[in-house]
Amino acid sequence: MRQLYTLMSSLIINKVEWRRWLPVVVAVAVACVLLLGFPYVMVTREQSLLFLWNGDYFVERIVLPGGLAQYLGELLTQFFGNPIVAAIIYGVLCLLAQRLMLRLVPRYYWLSYVPVAVIFLLAFDTYIPLTLTVSLLLTMGIMAMLPGEGRWRLFCTAILIPIGYWLLGPAIVLMPLCCIRWSPLLAVLLAACVIGSSWVAPYPLRQIARGIDYYWEEEHPNTMEEMECDMLVRQKKWNSLVSKFSNSASPAIQNARALAMFQTGRIGEGELKERLNLSGSVLRTQSSAFIMSEVYLLMGMVQLSQRCAFEAMESVPNHNKSGRALRRLVETNLVCGHTAVALKYIAVLEETYAYHGFAARHRPLAEHPELMDRHPYFNPLREVYEKSRDTFFH
Repeated sequence: MRQLYTLMSSLIINKVEWRRWLPVVVAVAVACVLLLGFPYVMVTREQSLLFLWNGDYFVERIVLPGGLAQYLGELLTQFFGNPIVAAIIYGVLCLLAQRLMLRLVPRYYWLSYVPVAVIFLLAFDTYIPLTLTVSLLLTMGIMAMLPGEGRWRLFCTAILIPIGYWLLGPAIVLMPLCCIRWSPLLAVLLAACVIGSSWVAPYPLRQIARGIDYYWEEEHPNTMEEMECDMLVRQKKWNSLVSKFSNSASPAIQNARALAMFQTGRIGEGELKERLNLSGSVLRTQSSAFIMSEVYLLMGMVQLSQRCAFEAMESVPNHNKSGRALRRLVETNLVCGHTAVALKYIAVLEETYAYHGFAARHRPLAEHPELMDRHPYFNPLREVYEKSRDTFFH
């Protein structure tokens, strides 16, 4: 009997230890999958926003329904230019989701991994911002902190629904589940919050209801292939470009591969020009526009590169600006001699995390244009620009 008791105790302890460490293992697995298999997805997320470290930017977000969740989501996304940091952030978010869900449903252990699966799947849709993930986590956090059963729980839920809706957005729809008996009444309260918000916020009711920052029906989403190619072009990994995309049907990727073959000495300048597709069909998605902006700049077609940067920024689905696009506009305006315009963009980028160093390095070039004559990168581009005909309006 003593041996049986010892064996059962050991199994129980091992089960407890196993359940304690499994969430950490799952979070690490999520981070590894994103980092090793899909780093370009996280990089694509970063280039679709311009997060500014100032009070005006915070106020601009907080005065709209769901603004706090959007602000915090963008605050995290600004670090996604580094895939390692992005993967760690996603791992931590998944771990928090599991722990919060387990606190809400302690009797159903495996159900606590449902939010983890949702967050993992949402990571691959770059047109659904991190706002939704942050909103879900904060909503679960509020639900976990509610008092026990009774009128006090109902009172707190009724108070927190309008406040939570304004701060977190539509994810607060989960709150009525905290009081099943009164959920119809709480659902009516939530509907009133949504309708009331449409009278205050300058957005239609349909967009208020689904979330101001959420765009579900994007007609021309980026493909995984284009996002990966865009990252490789940005990193100038020419050999990887040549080997990975030999059978791609995307015109933008074909152009990028042709440039990669030229950069690695596989083809000459004449064949490169023959292979390039310069029609409007190459600008089908945001990623393809960024690809072509890089290709055109490396070929000395500065104005076409500038046009593609504008196209990429205007294709951001929630109408944000793009830090990466503004960086390119600084470069192209410096080459074209429009230093006042370049200084305007530099002043904006100086208030960011990801592009602050870039702005600091390029401000002297805009304030002292004579430095361009000795710059190893910009001076050759300016010579090509000044000696070639205008292709921007051709």
